[in-house]
Formats: sequence, C-alpha cells, structure tokens
Amino acid sequence: MYEDGFAFGTSCHKHGLDWRKARRAISLQIMQDPADTTPAHSGRLCFVCNSENPSDHTARHANDLWAAAVVRGDNAERASRYLSAHYWTNALMHGDSSASRMLHIRAARQCCGSVLRDQIESLRPKIIVACGKVAVTSLMELRFLRRSWDDFRTHLRDGVYSEQSALNSGEPVKVFCTYHTAARVVNQTVAAFYSTSMVTNLKRMGGNPKDHQALDQFLSRYSVAANKEKSSEGRGMRVLLLHWREIGDAIRMAHSAPRSYT
Repeated sequence: MYEDGFAFGTSCHKHGLDWRKARRAISLQIMQDPADTTPAHSGRLCFVCNSENPSDHTARHANDLWAAAVVRGDNAERASRYLSAHYWTNALMHGDSSASRMLHIRAARQCCGSVLRDQIESLRPKIIVACGKVAVTSLMELRFLRRSWDDFRTHLRDGVYSEQSALNSGEPVKVFCTYHTAARVVNQTVAAFYSTSMVTNLKRMGGNPKDHQALDQFLSRYSVAANKEKSSEGRGMRVLLLHWREIGDAIRMAHSAPRSYT
C-alpha cells in the first residue's frame, strides 16, 4: 500500500518466515526502509522479491550478502530452510520516500518501538541482525542492546559488533549490528574501511569447494578493479561480507539444532 509518501509492506511469507502461522523465527532482521520504496509496488519487505527491482540497491545488496554468507554453497533445500525461518521487519514499520522523511524518523521509531518489541517477543528468534543506526537505536531503547551505535561504530571497521541478550522469557538471543545495505552507505561510508588484506581473511575462512565457489562469485560480482563507481560498491560490499560471514556462521549454527516452532 502506498499513501501520502509512505510505503507499507509486510514481511514476505513466500521466501521468509510465514508470519500468518504461529511459528518461531531462527533469525530476525531489522532495518530502516529495508526495501526503500519497493514495497509500494510489491507489498512485501523481502530482499529476494525486491532485489528483482534493478533500482533497489538495498535489497540487491542484502540478497547477495545472504547468498554468499548464509547459503554459501548449500543446495536449494537448505537454502530454502534458512529463509523460511527468517523474518524481515522495518525499524519504522514503513518506508517514507518523501524529502522530509528525516523529520519523521525519531517520532516514527519511538511510536513503532512497542510493535517491534512485540514482534521480537512473539517470534522468539535465536539471532537478531540490526542493520544501521535506526535499527540499533530501537533495540537499545528496548534493552536488547547495552551499547549505542555511536559507542561501537568505530569497531565496525574491523568486523561486526555483537552482544548476547535475552528475551522476556529468559531465552538467549544473539544480536549482531552492522551497516545498512543502502547504496550510499555501502559506496561511501563502508567502502572507506576496505583493505586488500580483507580478501585474504575471507579466503581463509573454512568451507567446502561449493562454499568457496560462492565466495569467488561474490568477489567477482563486487570487483574493486572496475570503474570508480563499481569499485566503491565492491569495496563496501567486501567489507560487509566480512561482517555477514560471522552472522552467517551464527545463523547456520542456530539451524543445526533447531528448536520447536510451537
């Protein structure tokens, strides 16, 4: 639905967790405007569906990171399993494409905080991934994080930031914090952290031949030797892949001993 500059979407039950049923999530991902304005056309918050829109860099980047860091070289059945227990949500519960949207962010986030808390407590995920300052601020105010974005932002040069937290039920939940996958963030902010040693670190990570093949495909797609614009995107995405490989490890481990969905 699209009205008055705001796009409202629901988490995709075709690729992600089917929120219409009483199920529990393994992983939950929170971003501000995770698909920019694409939900206005697709009606879904889904980086798989929305990556088909060539102008939706946020979704395309998120989809490629998921494929290289979570799915890796696994077969279609396992790939589907990871997604079917994954839930997307917006830190603001809407996407605002208007030029004045910054005026609404703080009020919208605070208003949506109780809804976000209820989503987390209802889905009871093992892993929460917060992408960007807005998502992190919401989790801190809901007491799922102890440190603020500004407290640990410099740490993100070297890797993803994480904290061990707990749900109201007492069940543990691991919270990972990384950057948003929007083009501006990837090409400018994150790209500045790139170093050639990062590729060496990526290639040293364990995995089977198919895993390494998926990694090589990602590195080929996000090259740093192309034109200036593509090179900036490649640098930023390679930095984010280092973050997401650790996130992917955690999601894959959580699936190795899945709990009941009742």
